[in-house]
Amino acid sequence: MGITSSTETNSRYDLFTLEKLHELKEAKNLDDHPDKEKIVEMGQVSLEVWWDGLHVLFPATKGELSTDQTKEGGGTEMDEDDQVFERFSDFMKEGGCKESFSALIDCCQDTRSLPKCKEHLPILKKCMDARISYYEPILALAKATEEKAIAFAKEEKRKMDLAAMTQAQAGSD
Repeated sequence: MGITSSTETNSRYDLFTLEKLHELKEAKNLDDHPDKEKIVEMGQVSLEVWWDGLHVLFPATKGELSTDQTKEGGGTEMDEDDQVFERFSDFMKEGGCKESFSALIDCCQDTRSLPKCKEHLPILKKCMDARISYYEPILALAKATEEKAIAFAKEEKRKMDLAAMTQAQAGSD
């Protein structure tokens, strides 16, 4: 299963990417940031892990997927990511955190920006932690996503340190 919408700027696809990335995006204009490419790449890695996990937890039903055909009545069928997101949303709303999840979704839809809605994230996380037995798969996926991003960042730092050391050695020869 491919991740067809992971690069979309639609706020609903960015729900659980790393808060630190969002804080950096909010604090600085990424166009001027010297590490823009690495930050964007780390975001893509995080989104891939997140969407792969959502596709495993909430697989799309093939009979309901769009093949660019329209249903009777003129509407188009949902694409795979839309269907997975809808199943994820239903799951989130059924587990006792409906209000905090809905508040986050509403804010993201109104502002089209997760950084502007970041005050909702700790409230949702606290709610989910209080209902760990139900939300454990989502919390585990969020942790795996964060761990992948941290591993990516550590590897990039290791590469930069190695390059700097190699350059320093070349300069001393």
